[in-house]
Amino acid sequence: MVAFLIGCDLGTTATKTGLFDTEGNALAIARESSNIIYGRDGSVTQDPQEMLLSVVRTVREVVEKSGVNPREILAIAIDGQMAGIMGVDARGEAATPYDSWLDVRSAPYAEEMKKAEDLIITRSGMGPSINHGPKILWWKHEHPEVYQRIAKFTVPACWVAQKLAGLQGDETYIDYTYIHFSCFADLERKTWDEEILGLFDIEKEKMPRILAPWEIVGTLRAEWAEAMGLPSGIPIVAGCGDQAANTLGAGVVRPGIAFDIAGTASCFAVFVDRFVPDVQHKTLLFPRSVLEGYYYPMAYINGGGMDVEWARNELFRELVHNPDAFARINEEVEKRVVPPSGIVFLPHLRGRNCPTQPYLRGVFAGFSWDHTREHLFLAILEGIAFEYAFYLKVLRELMPEIHFSEVRVIGGGAKSAFWNRLKASILGIPYVTLNREEFSIWGSAMVAGFGVGVFTNLEEKAFSSVAKVSVFEPDENLHRQYQEFLPFYLETMEKMNEVMTRFRSLIR
Repeated sequence: MVAFLIGCDLGTTATKTGLFDTEGNALAIARESSNIIYGRDGSVTQDPQEMLLSVVRTVREVVEKSGVNPREILAIAIDGQMAGIMGVDARGEAATPYDSWLDVRSAPYAEEMKKAEDLIITRSGMGPSINHGPKILWWKHEHPEVYQRIAKFTVPACWVAQKLAGLQGDETYIDYTYIHFSCFADLERKTWDEEILGLFDIEKEKMPRILAPWEIVGTLRAEWAEAMGLPSGIPIVAGCGDQAANTLGAGVVRPGIAFDIAGTASCFAVFVDRFVPDVQHKTLLFPRSVLEGYYYPMAYINGGGMDVEWARNELFRELVHNPDAFARINEEVEKRVVPPSGIVFLPHLRGRNCPTQPYLRGVFAGFSWDHTREHLFLAILEGIAFEYAFYLKVLRELMPEIHFSEVRVIGGGAKSAFWNRLKASILGIPYVTLNREEFSIWGSAMVAGFGVGVFTNLEEKAFSSVAKVSVFEPDENLHRQYQEFLPFYLETMEKMNEVMTRFRSLIR
C-alpha cells in the first residue's frame, strides 16, 4: 500500500513541514520564517493565528511540491516550542498571544514559585523558570481581565491541531511530553497536581486535558482541508514537543545515547528508563519521551545558537552575508588559536534557565590584550560545551550507573566538524552526525504513523530510520586540559550570578 505522512514543526525561527513516505524518505519540505515580536518590556511573542496559517501554507506547499495523491496521505502530527504558553477561550480561539520561551516578563513569578521549588521538581520534573507556571501566574496577576476569559492554557502546536480538527475550548489538550514545563503536573501519573495548583491559586479547570502523543484528536475540517489542498477527514494526531520529536527523529530511543540539539537553543539530553528528579542541583528538566516509560533528562542554554550568530554579526561583520561564514570563521580560529582559548565565556545572554538564574548575562572572563576575535569566538564555542559538561556532571550524580555511549548532534551547529571535535574533547564522549537534517518533522511524521497504525513498534522504527555519517572521537590530552577549566567556568558563573542579581535593576 502506498501511504504518506505529514509532520510539522512550529519552531522558534520558522515553521517547517515535511511530507514523508513510510520509509522515512522526505518527498517535499517547506519552510516559512516566523514573525517574532520583541517588546521593550522583555516580551517576546508570536501571533497564534499567524502560526496556524504558516502550517496551512506549508502543508499546501509540500502537497503541491511532492506530487503525491492527497488521498494517500494518512495522518498529520505537529510538534512545537515547549516552554512557552498561550490562552484559549471557550470557543477554542486564541485568547492571548503566544508567550515565547524567550519572554522574560514572568521572571518575578518564577521567583515566587521557588517557595515550593523542591515539591515542584519532585512532582513535575523541573523547577520554575520562565516557563508555563510563571507565565500563567503573570496573566493571572498582571492581566486578570484576560485571565478570566481564558478557558484553558496550552501550547501553540496543540492549539493549531485543535483548530484544524475544529475542537472547542473545553476540548483543549496538551500531550504529556510538554507537561514538565507546567510546574503544575504530576509527571509520573500524567495528571495535574492539585496540591501545587492550590498553592498558587490556579484553577484546575484552566488546565487542558493530557493526552498521549499518538492519540487521534479529530479529523481535518473541510475549510482547512481546502486551504491545504487535502481531502477533509484526514486524522489529526496529538503530536509532541519539538525536543521530543527531535529525539525520536534522531533515533535517540535507547538508554545511554545522548543528544545535542545545536540550534537556536542549545539543548543537551540523554535517554533513560527511569524518573530521577534533580532536586539537589535544580538544573535538569526530566521530560517524558514520546515512548511510554522513558525520559530524556535535559537542560538547555536559552539562545545558545544565537550567541554564535551574535559573534558572527559583531566580531566578523565582513562575513555577515557570506553563506559560508561559519566555515570561514572556523578556519581562521583553527589557524590562529591553539585550544583551549584561555578565556571563560558565560553563554547566558538572556538569562540562565537551567538552573533558573534570570538576571545572569553573558561574560568573557580572563581575556587580555593578547587575545583576538578568534579567541573570543572559540571561547563562545567552549562556553556552550562547558555548560553541557556541567549537565553531564549532574546526570552522573543522579544516575551513577549510566554509560554514555555517544552524543548524536543535530541542528545548524552539527555541520561544524571543528565544533563537534571540540565538544567531544570537552565532554570526553564521541560525537556522531547522522544522515538526516530535519529530525523533528520526521519524528512528528512517525508519531502520526503510529497513531493510525502504520507503525507497530515506534522504538524500532525510530532507531532504524537513521544512520551514522561521521564519528568524532575525543582528544584525550585536550580533554584533560579542559577538565581544569570546568571549575573556573562554574565558579565564574556562581560569582557573576550573585553580582548581576544584586544589580539587576541596571541590567537591560
